[in-house]
Amino acid sequence: MNKPRTAVAVSALLVATGLAAVTTAAAAPSTVSSGSTASAEDQLTAVATPLLSQQADGYQGKWAIEGDTLEESFEQDGVVVSTGTTSLRNGLAADEVVSFGYVAGFGDPDTGAQHAQLSGQAGADVTAVRIVSASGITTPATLANGIWGAVWTADDSTDEYGPATLQVDTPAGTTTVPTDQVDVIAAEQRAADQG
Repeated sequence: MNKPRTAVAVSALLVATGLAAVTTAAAAPSTVSSGSTASAEDQLTAVATPLLSQQADGYQGKWAIEGDTLEESFEQDGVVVSTGTTSLRNGLAADEVVSFGYVAGFGDPDTGAQHAQLSGQAGADVTAVRIVSASGITTPATLANGIWGAVWTADDSTDEYGPATLQVDTPAGTTTVPTDQVDVIAAEQRAADQG
């Protein structure tokens, strides 16, 4: 059973576009998959033992697998600013890649620095994933055990956030796919809305 993605931000401007739900902790508690509510303090914990992590100018993303769930946390200068979970997908083809949402980000209210992030899942033959944001920034993702994630310093363009393009390497070569085509979060939300 797929659980909805949950994201929480504290004392930060969290830029999120697309269809993934985002809750600001200062405004309200986040709803977790069981239907209960949890306080922001319960959810704003860094991933303790990451499977993979990536850092860009003081902004760090960490990802770990817990059962059938991908856990993620994002820190600015060591302070957790966002956490989330996404259900892992079964049955990916060996050369397939999926995205868990669109490019989202964090704007530091103190410095004005902008950062972006994206994560997903890859089949067994995928050897590398690169994200090309709508503004043209190309960022190699870190890939481990079929999970990929990336963070990068964003420019001032609002085009940075939202749909992106993925460059996917396999032994057969490199393919390019828009996140619109492989965004499993948006696809599930569209299906639920129609349903």
